[in-house]
Amino acid sequence: FIGTLTDDKDPHQPTRATIRLAVLPFVNLSEGSENGHFADGLTEDILTELLRFRELFVISRNSSFKYKGKAVNVQQVARELGVQYVLEGSVRRAGNRVRVTAQLIDGETDRHIWAERYDHAWEQIFSLQDEMSQSIVGALKLKLLPQEIAAVTSRPTGSPEAYQHYLMGRSLFLHSGRDTRALRVA
Repeated sequence: FIGTLTDDKDPHQPTRATIRLAVLPFVNLSEGSENGHFADGLTEDILTELLRFRELFVISRNSSFKYKGKAVNVQQVARELGVQYVLEGSVRRAGNRVRVTAQLIDGETDRHIWAERYDHAWEQIFSLQDEMSQSIVGALKLKLLPQEIAAVTSRPTGSPEAYQHYLMGRSLFLHSGRDTRALRVA
């Protein structure tokens, strides 16, 4: 399912998405369930980063997260979501170290297009996310506008500890069912 570019050749004008992508929830391989929010948060942050690119149509979080915790057939997921590519991966956190693996898979052929493993200190989590987004975009051979490059490399905070608290709060919020007490805790 490939869209078409608009006829307007001005590179500063938005184009219709030409590549359809689903980002499946990354699997938490860390010991202890307290790191589950980190895997979900990393998945959401990668999804959010990829939304910044005009050539990508990224399936919504709610649609892709229905596959969380399930063994999936990538070709079936691609058909169900109407995408060309599926991104899946796993996260392991041990102390101050984080390992993330990610695979970009062709939804029609089930062939790996790109795969990478990232090993970083926890303090470098934002660099890890930037590297992943740039690698995925490179694997898809997207042409980036200067503002898209700037968006990928900007960071909302420089504090991994603040980011960890944000992920925990967001996880509580998303899983609370909008209960008032849980929302205050989040």
